[in-house]
Amino acid sequence: MDSILLLAQLLLFALSALGVATSDWMRAAPEQHSLENLRNIALSLALMLLVSRLRPQWALQTARPIFLLSLGLLLANLLIGFGPGSERRFIDLPFTSFNIQASELAKLAVVLYLAAFFHNKPTDYPIIGPILAISLAAGLIIASPDLDTGLFVLLLSGFLLIVIGVPWRRLLAIGLAAWVLALSVSGLYLHRFEKVRDRFEGWSTYISGRVDELSPEVIRGPLYQITQAHKIIVNAGPFGQGVGSRMPNLPESHNDFILASIIWSGGWLAGFMVLLAWWLILARGLQIAANLEGAQSVLALGLTLYLVLQAALNIAAVIGTVPIGGSPLPMVSMGGNSMLMAGVAMGLLQALSREAFAGQSKTRKQEAHP
Repeated sequence: MDSILLLAQLLLFALSALGVATSDWMRAAPEQHSLENLRNIALSLALMLLVSRLRPQWALQTARPIFLLSLGLLLANLLIGFGPGSERRFIDLPFTSFNIQASELAKLAVVLYLAAFFHNKPTDYPIIGPILAISLAAGLIIASPDLDTGLFVLLLSGFLLIVIGVPWRRLLAIGLAAWVLALSVSGLYLHRFEKVRDRFEGWSTYISGRVDELSPEVIRGPLYQITQAHKIIVNAGPFGQGVGSRMPNLPESHNDFILASIIWSGGWLAGFMVLLAWWLILARGLQIAANLEGAQSVLALGLTLYLVLQAALNIAAVIGTVPIGGSPLPMVSMGGNSMLMAGVAMGLLQALSREAFAGQSKTRKQEAHP
């Protein structure tokens, strides 16, 4: 096992347990989530251990079926999915208490698909196929409607292709496809994105200091989350208030805004530990990618970007530097689907780490026993 990745993952799991327990102690907390979160952590850890024992080649060989499965689930989501308000984000699994969030699988499937596509192909290879496939996945997610996640899939794909070294003329095609997709979807679904509009309006007005111009609905909604999170972070102090100290009310304090819950109990020091864990994953993931070649290197890079980019967007939203997007903090937020997909991604990184440093391990053994 890669000790650096394992240490970072266990640290994030511990901070997740702290944050959810703090949320359970929040004033007027609607329900308790700690036991469910511990179950999700255990399942994610088990998945990581299982996937880490497999050879990473299986992920490349099954990338296309996994991507097609994600497209099928996204389409089924539009037909039989459910969620808050008019949103369709979850599909119930028959005879179980579990549900599937197809968009979480799609994030991982896009990384696998791109890594498998560039296997034995130059970066200048025509990429109209991936452009159409990724645009279709993003379009189905946006139609659910989940604009934030759809844009994240496009952003993740663009970042990965840039780092791989795909020429700019190819990347412009991706941008054009995304723009056409946005134009085609906006006319049909614009009225369903009022939440996104309110979030952006609340964020932009808050950072400009013009709170008096906001409507009461925005003040009670997205702006309330931002202001409450900032009050909690500021009042937590360097070492926090402890788990037993009742935190002021904060919607989604166990999920999207769990960073504020962690800081309330553990202080700014705990917030620094979250950043440290993600820095370790980023640095180690890039090191693994640098020690691999071909599709495996692309896969390691894509998995690292998938996890770290999502974490960066969540942290930035909580501290107010970007609008609230609804992205969970991987391996920390309570969401079961996000936790499980992150476990699979970390397991693949563990397997890729074993491949990347296998030669170094053999060399050290030979030097120790000449």
